[in-house]
Amino acid sequence: MSAPLPLERALLVRADEVLTHGSQSRASDGNYARRLDILDAAAALIGGFDLASYRKKCLAAEFQLPEAEAIALAEPVVAEIKRAPIPSALALSALAREPLSKQEIRTAGAHYTDFRLALLIGRLATELNVRGATILDPASGAGMLLAATSIVACEAGQSAAHWIAEKVIAADQSYNALRGAQLSLASLTNDTGAIAEMSSRWLHGDSLLRPQSAWRAAIGCQLGAIVANPPWEKLKVLRHEHEIAAGVDRHYGAAHSDEASQDLHDERARVRQYADAIVNRYPLAGRGETDLFAAFTQMMVELADGDAGIAALLPAGLIRSKSTTSLRELLLDRFGDVSFTVFDNKSRFFEIDTRFKFVAMTAGQRRPGAQGAVRIGYGRSNTTGCTPGPLSTIDRPTLERIRPDLSIPEVRSVEEWELFQRMTLAGQPWSDQASPWWPRIVREVDMTRERRGFLEYPTPSAVPLIEGRMVHQFRLGAKVYVEGSGRRATWAPVPLGTSSISPQFWIRRSDLPPAARERVDTIRAGFCDIAGQTNERSMMAAVIPAGVACGNKVPTVAFPNLPGEDALNLWCGMVNSFAFDWMLRRVLTTTVNYFLLQSVPLPPLLPSTLPGRGVAMDARQVAALSASGCCDTAMAVAELRRNIDLACFRAYGLDGEDAALVLSDFPSLDRGEPPLPGERRSTVTRDFILSAVETPDRKKHAQRAQAALSLGARPYRPSQSADAESKAVQSLRSAT
Repeated sequence: MSAPLPLERALLVRADEVLTHGSQSRASDGNYARRLDILDAAAALIGGFDLASYRKKCLAAEFQLPEAEAIALAEPVVAEIKRAPIPSALALSALAREPLSKQEIRTAGAHYTDFRLALLIGRLATELNVRGATILDPASGAGMLLAATSIVACEAGQSAAHWIAEKVIAADQSYNALRGAQLSLASLTNDTGAIAEMSSRWLHGDSLLRPQSAWRAAIGCQLGAIVANPPWEKLKVLRHEHEIAAGVDRHYGAAHSDEASQDLHDERARVRQYADAIVNRYPLAGRGETDLFAAFTQMMVELADGDAGIAALLPAGLIRSKSTTSLRELLLDRFGDVSFTVFDNKSRFFEIDTRFKFVAMTAGQRRPGAQGAVRIGYGRSNTTGCTPGPLSTIDRPTLERIRPDLSIPEVRSVEEWELFQRMTLAGQPWSDQASPWWPRIVREVDMTRERRGFLEYPTPSAVPLIEGRMVHQFRLGAKVYVEGSGRRATWAPVPLGTSSISPQFWIRRSDLPPAARERVDTIRAGFCDIAGQTNERSMMAAVIPAGVACGNKVPTVAFPNLPGEDALNLWCGMVNSFAFDWMLRRVLTTTVNYFLLQSVPLPPLLPSTLPGRGVAMDARQVAALSASGCCDTAMAVAELRRNIDLACFRAYGLDGEDAALVLSDFPSLDRGEPPLPGERRSTVTRDFILSAVETPDRKKHAQRAQAALSLGARPYRPSQSADAESKAVQSLRSAT
């Protein structure tokens, strides 16, 4: 997973370099204090107020730098800030953030707010705050959201001094963070009295443990909007992260060589105690793994009384996770208009995986007589800002009918929402035990808990251990292990037709968990649960033979109500289809968990029906060709897979236009195939399928598909297989 350098940091790199150089001292632990002294002076220069007066009225800190020296060091910093395409107050906030390590940031769940997102939240909050009343950030950090909202409010006509003195409340458990927030907002005015009045009402301490009476005393009776980007992490202590924080040099997935330390046990006990206190106050945060963002969201709903609204950045799990069902119910019960704008991290907002998704949520008070509704759409962003895209409106009764858990599908348009509804109503649910397709899903081997029983070589009493990398659509053994361990392990993809089981580990039958010992001797289905909406394909399932065990990233599936291999092959055909995959991508983040998987209805096919038997037979042949030992199987596989996709389109009731809309959601297809002349990317799979579907452009797609085939492109070939085949051909040519 890629974690890019955030754009904001890149834009401020020169200002940060000048500031860091100026704040260096012989005592390294004093560098951050000097940094804040310089930033205070920078705020004074930008805001036009007297630094001495500011220090006297607004700060209780011990200063590392005399005023004159702080101002002299601040002048080049201000010059660099003014060169950056970021509002000065927001640049000051970014530069004032506490110097946490990557591990500390991850543990705290502190994903610092990018200035573009802050300005978006500021605009949304100002729209909600129709009376121009007080704004509150209960997890303010260095004040990025408060400063952005203040900029927008003042542009709309608010007096900066009056706004800052009367309308801004920050809360955080870090004094240094609050000092950063204060200097950021201070740069918007030259009135130190207004700044002092503002900070006198701010709250220092743990917001989640603060009693309601303290909040009410600080807020008064005129709350207009709450803005927030609360911590996103769960309250749990992972041994891997604990050891890294303690200075242990290790990588994720590496085996632990000894027993857990007493420090780890003590830290886990401390975190459990804190989590219990949080859940007692905010039960929707969950008792299993307490979500901090869920606790903050429940708190914000409780604080947003009257006509106050909420504008917040939250993980996308809010709109789709099973654990947040009650939170969605609370939001929809409490507010009349709840909107979610979905973003991913491709625009480098955060130093996390680019595929990570989050939402900008707004919740506005219910108007008399108005029906509750949810609006959802995708955000747009560039290097200077971001905006909500077109929003699809979903009324609550319809949402409850289509998604009883109120999870919200990520649809980009009205057309996608209408298609999702039709497919849901046409499909067959499979989460009820009375359903023919009710599954028994098992995680057979925990790759962490059972790690000590793993073998790095085969023995007569051991079975191969299947990992997620080895599973692809209809294929078991799509990659073979080469060397390394954990995330540093090297795996090599193999061409279509040459799949083989070459694992990293084996495990003795006697070391298998009790639930897995009998299961490994049966044929079942399995799927890779690591996925993503923007991957080449999201759902990857295959039939798992007897005599192998599957790691926890490959949950296995059996169907007690439909015994036999036909059902397994039919299920793999259905869930590997583009139609099912498209629906799954509407509710998926990075993991195919049971709750999400079973919330997507299957095509209405059964092994006993003629269409069902056809899909099962084709799926069995695809799997057989994948392990046939013959490299020239790509076209035979493509013909069979197209048959499966067409059968699933028909089962869901889709026409040619629907099929085209579904296929447009898979832009990463055919990356390894040669494109047509004058084009950047191949579309051979899309053209190959649509050439067999009744659409006005059927003839054009047939011509394009034929032209692509003549160039050597092959439909349905995964990019990793295309690369592997290309390397195999090059190797053969070199040898001859």
